[in-house]
Amino acid sequence: MKKFYFTGKLSYIKTNALSVLLIASSSLFAQDIHFSQYLQTPTLVNPALTGSAYTLRAAVIYKDQWKGVTVPYKTYGASVEMRLKASNWEKSDPNKKAYKKSVSRLAGGLSFFSDKAGDGNMGISQVSFSLASFVPVSDKNSLSLGLQTSFVQRKIDFSKLIFPEQYNGTTYDPTMYNGENPSTQSYSYPDVAAGVNWSYGYTQKAIGTSSSSIKANAGLAVYHLNKPRQKYLASSNDQLYMKVVLHGDATISVKSTNMAIIPSYLMEFQGPSKEILMGVMTKFYFREDSKYTGIIKQSAFGIGAAYRNRDALIVSAQIEFGQYAIGFSYDVNTSNLRKASLGRGGPEIFIRFVTPNPFLYHLSNTKARYNLN
Repeated sequence: MKKFYFTGKLSYIKTNALSVLLIASSSLFAQDIHFSQYLQTPTLVNPALTGSAYTLRAAVIYKDQWKGVTVPYKTYGASVEMRLKASNWEKSDPNKKAYKKSVSRLAGGLSFFSDKAGDGNMGISQVSFSLASFVPVSDKNSLSLGLQTSFVQRKIDFSKLIFPEQYNGTTYDPTMYNGENPSTQSYSYPDVAAGVNWSYGYTQKAIGTSSSSIKANAGLAVYHLNKPRQKYLASSNDQLYMKVVLHGDATISVKSTNMAIIPSYLMEFQGPSKEILMGVMTKFYFREDSKYTGIIKQSAFGIGAAYRNRDALIVSAQIEFGQYAIGFSYDVNTSNLRKASLGRGGPEIFIRFVTPNPFLYHLSNTKARYNLN
């Protein structure tokens, strides 16, 4: 048996033949959906991040991968998160650390993601509901616990696949038996995930002001807690490995400048596969004084780079203006596949809307009008 690790995906495949797509005569472990700009898909990183940064957050994202090598992976998604009964997130007294109903600081999220790859249109679609509960530990620290339930569907079109057994000695003959015994071309299952996250500094005023400020997250999540069975092949009785995720990020403003540094990391472990991604973004803030409302409005531009271990260098840029943001990244392939890909991994783009305005605060440095952190 040979083991193949497919670049850019947490995949584990045991097979006795190389097919055009990810198909196996023994067993198959399918990949999880993920993106290079992982900070923009918090519920794929940790359910406990649901609603952690904004009262409302909505985003769409799209990725096109390996177009220069084969039929590309196309991955896209949409999500919305919101804090439930946001008034519970306000302090009962501005001079105290107590909140109105700390045990009722809840947030919920709904997301949809889909991925399709290769000639056989091997794909996965999932709808997930996430719920997180936040408990303030101190004025600057809080813990959150998250739970996620998903409905997942996997599909493949076996008729579009080519197998070595269909070579008759002279040419390819699609009428020959391919040696495989598929039980289905589509199946569905429920999936469960849980996580915990620590947050720091969300009670401070907007990042990017002349004073220094830090916001940070660090967490642990486990996906596929129920180890759902994978059953493309009739003889298969394999279960999806649980996936353990470690992650962290920080936004550190540089005092007396309009700049902030955002380091981050993501480590995923799933059976024999692992992925380690580390990066940093530098963000520049631009200020515009409002003449009528007494509120400072800001926009920001960020540029960054990250490295996915033994796979790709990721360059990215994003623009934020008020409640809106748009970002772009590109994977430059650095693995052994670069001989075929010529370094071309794939582009990724996201569009995001949040409320409240992350840059909004009073000139008098009083509590933000809308920010309930």
